[in-house]
Amino acid sequence: MVNEVSPACRGRMRGFSLAEVLVAVAIMAVIILALFGLVTAGVRQVYGGKKMTEASTITESAMQRANINKPQDLLDGVNTDTSKSITWSKVAPGAVSTDVTPAAETGTTVPITTRNAWRTLLVNSELPATSAHPAKLTVTMTARPAGQNFGNASMVQIIVETEWWEWGTRQRRVRLQTLNLRVVPS
Repeated sequence: MVNEVSPACRGRMRGFSLAEVLVAVAIMAVIILALFGLVTAGVRQVYGGKKMTEASTITESAMQRANINKPQDLLDGVNTDTSKSITWSKVAPGAVSTDVTPAAETGTTVPITTRNAWRTLLVNSELPATSAHPAKLTVTMTARPAGQNFGNASMVQIIVETEWWEWGTRQRRVRLQTLNLRVVPS
């Protein structure tokens, strides 16, 4: 006994044509590619947010240390200086101390231990760094108002800046600044 399909049923059991299948596959491919692009963009945003948070933490930590002591002493400034600055550069990823310049200083004075602590913040960071695009931490102190020096200024402006390159193509920066009010000797 052979199962034969009646001519009336044959019309209802018809499958999809090759053209219909190809159109359906093409639509699915476009949807999958769009979703893949969204996931990739999301991963990049999360990565960028993580690095921005890390840089903000480094910058905030350095700023807190700068506000504890007489600012210009931390950068070996003398009373006749109007501004002092120091920049540390990290040229490779990872926590290798030799990849950050200038080198750590030897000594136990407060300015030296503070500068070494600032340097360590950059050494231990996971900010992307290459020799072409180093990660940097800069601390700058300037006597204010303009025209004053550290010996007679009523304020010292402190600027702490962390820079790095995201994906090697986009420079990013976190910058904090404050004014440190001081008592001027009479």
